[in-house]
Amino acid sequence: MISNGMMGRALGVLTTEGDSVLPRGYVANPETFDFPIITEKVEGAHMDRLWARDSSIESAVIGAAERLVKRGAVALASDCGLFSWHQPAVAAAVDVPVILSSLLLLPLLLRQANRAAKIGILSVSLPSPYDDTALGIENSADRSRVVFGGCEGAYEQSVKTRNPAEVTISNKMTGLEADVIAGAIRLRASHPDVATILLTCTAFPCVAPALRKKIGLPVYGITDLCRLTMGALDRS
Repeated sequence: MISNGMMGRALGVLTTEGDSVLPRGYVANPETFDFPIITEKVEGAHMDRLWARDSSIESAVIGAAERLVKRGAVALASDCGLFSWHQPAVAAAVDVPVILSSLLLLPLLLRQANRAAKIGILSVSLPSPYDDTALGIENSADRSRVVFGGCEGAYEQSVKTRNPAEVTISNKMTGLEADVIAGAIRLRASHPDVATILLTCTAFPCVAPALRKKIGLPVYGITDLCRLTMGALDRS
């Protein structure tokens, strides 16, 4: 098991193959947090392989996680919620907190809301790639309170269009914001009893402030979990 002795205070971020650039609010953007981040690309971690739960990349995920810890990371996150498939293996390989997906917040959100209320999970599209195992919920009553919404178009806005010559970051964010808000509105129309929104895509926190303002509900994402975890490790 890899340890760094908690000497630093950097958040380590596992990243997919590719060069997507997003503004403040994105988990892999150093301007998002008031603590430093370091990144490590996972060889072979293309989106299609993550979506397909390709187990052959798990050794590469673990290797990248171990390198981040050796470099001084005191906690590990990721730039794609689909790394959640590898949460158990990475957590077993290192002795720092591992928070590869915002789905780790789900049990907390279920407990903090009225038992008649639902938690809406927003993914890039439907059907959601996350099964009951990924959700980590064994209680059937709790599972019935979890509903899914898709933000069709958001993947293209946040991930596929990387070339600055194709579209500006500002235009990307305008499109992403519109897709995420539309997805949330559709979700609430289908489930008026949704009390909280959980964002699974790591790009979505970039537009979380606009989403909160538009729908008037609590909105959580991976960056909130990162701040919570890093705050718990702060010894200053």
